[in-house]
Amino acid sequence: KDSFISELADKTGVQEVPPDFTQILRMYEDLFKASDEKFTPLVGNTLSDMGYDATYSLQRKKSVRPVPHFLKTITIIDDRHIDITEKVTIDIGAIGKGFAVDALANILELRGVTHYLVDGSGDIRYRGPGPIKVGLEHPLDVKKVIGSIDFSSGAMCGSATNRRSWQGQHHIIDPHTMSSTTDIIAAWVIADTAALADGLSTALFLCTPEQCEKDFSFEYLLLNKDLKVKRSAGFNAELY
Repeated sequence: KDSFISELADKTGVQEVPPDFTQILRMYEDLFKASDEKFTPLVGNTLSDMGYDATYSLQRKKSVRPVPHFLKTITIIDDRHIDITEKVTIDIGAIGKGFAVDALANILELRGVTHYLVDGSGDIRYRGPGPIKVGLEHPLDVKKVIGSIDFSSGAMCGSATNRRSWQGQHHIIDPHTMSSTTDIIAAWVIADTAALADGLSTALFLCTPEQCEKDFSFEYLLLNKDLKVKRSAGFNAELY
């Protein structure tokens, strides 16, 4: 996918793309609309100019390119074709890993496996005869957890500002302000699929859970910069 996306960055007009890529873009489109047009895959050039580039220079350029409007820049024509109006770097990282976890889980399901745990570096999908205990990593000290939850089935993903940060910035960018978000420092989401949980765990840095609850079914726990927690009624974690 990396080479395909790199090639796509230099193209405009109608492009043929894999069906799973289109499926990911459709999820971005739904979350873009739900998040007051803040959750977008078109942050690639902006992140690169801020220093999070292909070589990880971590050096901000003098000029940072703005984030293009998703719906004005990319039109999904059908399952295999999209129309791009300007050259953009598409970053599917906020959904892509969860999508991959789902793909592996679906293969296991098709082969009749009824007890499994697919762990994509913390983005998980689980099915089994009983719950597993999942720790919620402390974003300010990765050797600690802020709590744990007995997880029964489905998918659970988390995002935090400590994993990809540099010079007072991190990878979750508000396209309206052209800067890293500041209020939420960690988010965990439980949903039916890892792709949805992965996307929402980033989107909730950019919008309120209530905005997304209109269109999606999920449970969540948010930790803000003052280490205060907000969670849904169904996120039954034990906090320490």
